[in-house]
Amino acid sequence: MTFPATRRIFGAIFFLTLWPCLDAGVRAEEPLKFHPSSLAEIVLFVESINGMEVTTSDSPDIYNLNTELVPLEKCWSDQKRFPQGTIRWWFDQSGYQRPGQQLKRKPYNPHKTGRDFGQDDHDRPGFIPDGCNGKPCARGGFIPTGTNNDPSAKHGTQPCYFEIQYGQGYKKDTPFSIFLLAKPIHQKNNFVYFGVAHWANLIQSVSDRSLIFKSGPKSISQVSTTNAITYNQWQLIEVHRDATDKVTAVVNGKDVTKGNPILAGELYVGYLMNNNKGQSIPEPMAGDVAAFLVTAQMLDESQRNAVRNYFDSVYKYMPEN
Repeated sequence: MTFPATRRIFGAIFFLTLWPCLDAGVRAEEPLKFHPSSLAEIVLFVESINGMEVTTSDSPDIYNLNTELVPLEKCWSDQKRFPQGTIRWWFDQSGYQRPGQQLKRKPYNPHKTGRDFGQDDHDRPGFIPDGCNGKPCARGGFIPTGTNNDPSAKHGTQPCYFEIQYGQGYKKDTPFSIFLLAKPIHQKNNFVYFGVAHWANLIQSVSDRSLIFKSGPKSISQVSTTNAITYNQWQLIEVHRDATDKVTAVVNGKDVTKGNPILAGELYVGYLMNNNKGQSIPEPMAGDVAAFLVTAQMLDESQRNAVRNYFDSVYKYMPEN
């Protein structure tokens, strides 16, 4: 055998030996599958497939023990209203770090990072295990009427909604992107998807199904066209604001912005399915929510598409053509 032939054989053996390593190296450099938690400047991010802490106990023995400082098994749940349980905590996947003093004060919260998000009162959103195309969701609700005549009762006294624990909310004048995967139902009066009373609220106009955004005590505008929202259907609702305070509204990936709304003012993040602890007009949302994402930056279009595709891959919210 000649030397050139021998060299070719050894070369082939070397290449075949090295190829799996080269291939592995290429595969290792492939981008990981996108997840919204990888985005920068997340203010709050919850999704129903991760971190819903559900209580199902309606024992009378724990009814008066239910406070913000007790473990999950001692959180009373209104099983008549929500037979599958109610949600005490919902894991926030943001990078927010709670102060050590707060962690010591509430040792029973299983989530040690992210904002303390959930509901510690007797009236909590309900857990619906297969509410969003086979995936779980949270269900809000009004103050019941005519169901509780006991003046000492601690349930049936407020709407069912989520809140960020006092002192951990967000307030800043910044561009933003907000995504809400929700299934609104028709209500008698205008209702709030999220917000803080008298400040930053996303409001549903019941009369024409448009979206209204409030930013600041006096800055309020219809931001979407009419008929932007469909009741009793899952949809991804988006609101974005750029550095010039221009607001864009998007539903299921379609731009539904009305005109050129400009809304200055600080973004407040505090409540989901309501904007305060009561039930005034606009009312709290009584429908379902599967995910809520707020970033303190306006995402570019490629990032927005990544978020949309992620939620659709998990929740299949996009209607079939």
